Amino acid sequence: MSTCPHLDVCIGGELVPCLIDTGSMVSTVTETFFLRHFEPQGQDQMRSCQWLQLRAANGLSIPYVGYLELEVELCRKTIPGCGILIVKDPPGPMGSRVPGVLGMNVLGRCYRELFGQHGPALFKATSVLQAPTLVVEALQQCHQVEVELPSGQLSPVKVRGGRAFRVPGGTMKLIPSTCSSIYAHGMVLFEPPESGLPAGLLALPALVRVVGGTASIPVVNVSTADVLLFPRTLLGTLQHAHVVSLPAGVTEVPSVTATVSSQIVLEPAPSIQEQIEALELPALSTSEWGQVKALLKRYQTVFSAHDGDLGCTKLLSHDIPLVDEVPIRQRYQRIPPSEYEVVKAHIHQLLDAQVIRESCSPFASPIVLVKKKDGSLRLCVDYRQLNAKTRKEAFPLPRIEESLDALAGAKWFSTMDLASGYNQVPVTEGDKAKTAFCTPFGLFEWNRMPFWVM
Repeated sequence: MSTCPHLDVCIGGELVPCLIDTGSMVSTVTETFFLRHFEPQGQDQMRSCQWLQLRAANGLSIPYVGYLELEVELCRKTIPGCGILIVKDPPGPMGSRVPGVLGMNVLGRCYRELFGQHGPALFKATSVLQAPTLVVEALQQCHQVEVELPSGQLSPVKVRGGRAFRVPGGTMKLIPSTCSSIYAHGMVLFEPPESGLPAGLLALPALVRVVGGTASIPVVNVSTADVLLFPRTLLGTLQHAHVVSLPAGVTEVPSVTATVSSQIVLEPAPSIQEQIEALELPALSTSEWGQVKALLKRYQTVFSAHDGDLGCTKLLSHDIPLVDEVPIRQRYQRIPPSEYEVVKAHIHQLLDAQVIRESCSPFASPIVLVKKKDGSLRLCVDYRQLNAKTRKEAFPLPRIEESLDALAGAKWFSTMDLASGYNQVPVTEGDKAKTAFCTPFGLFEWNRMPFWVM
């Protein structure tokens, strides 16, 4: 076996013996090296990134404790804000001799900055000629990937992030999207798929700019209903754009970047009181309208101000009395991999709204994905076993005949509906553990009473 291809790289002001690994998408240092050299200056800067899964070439998980953003010096070029993961020490002496791995996240940025400075003469520049052979070979590999890309090669572009993007009816919206690292910066040609976008959305071929690996794709919703674009949804393909020919008398000039400062003033949504004042009921007399307005103002706090204003009662909480205290414990049901991101986004939305919380309960009920009429998914929980153990109350429900008899002699009738039929009644603190539901991403329990599968 040959010797390990490594060299000393200045990271955060410290010389770190690093393995130059063009097959790695991340750069790392061992936990021991971090504690010895970076802890005094980096402990406060170390960040957690539990969402990232780090795997080796053999598919096994690599444990890590966090990451830092440090400047790295390569080829006399200082690259600020490079993400360096702090990994657990590997077994054997190699981790102590070579504690760092320099991956493509740093090498790629170094190449792009040097190419932007020197252009095609990059490998004739003094700073590159005097660089170690390992670094030059890594830069040549980056050059092969980004500049010598076969012409006509297409790259998919997908919706970015962990949450769904809402495209209101009758509007055009720029959707942040991820693309291949070969299009990290610059202008590229976007083309929508031949099969079209989901839910009738439209996108036209366009030149779009890629900044930091993110392309903003213009998507138009020609319908009147809002449409959700879920993470990882395919929007189309990208390819490099080249000028083939120009009309006579037209020459290409370098692009000029202009900064435009604008201020958008959003009008606040009308309050409930303003909506009551604007309400028109021409069938009522002046005195009757005054009585109705006074009644509405008296109870204005119970009205929903916007779509997300569900409200939560403080008058009571939901108890779950059981016939015995033996926990219900079930495995989670298999979720199609294509729906993982949708379920993740929905769980994050419920966590952000504090409707659910993470749980360590002995109870566990599985989730069920139900497709709604519009094609989107609803996340439900199968509580049939829990319901079977719930003690039933014999409280009498009102008879519909008595309710109709109470309307005798009335002239005016009104109907009122809840803004939402769930998440409005809190669960009693001692019974929240009984609502725990299991997913491939962990165990959670409800702070508010959800819809239950009976």
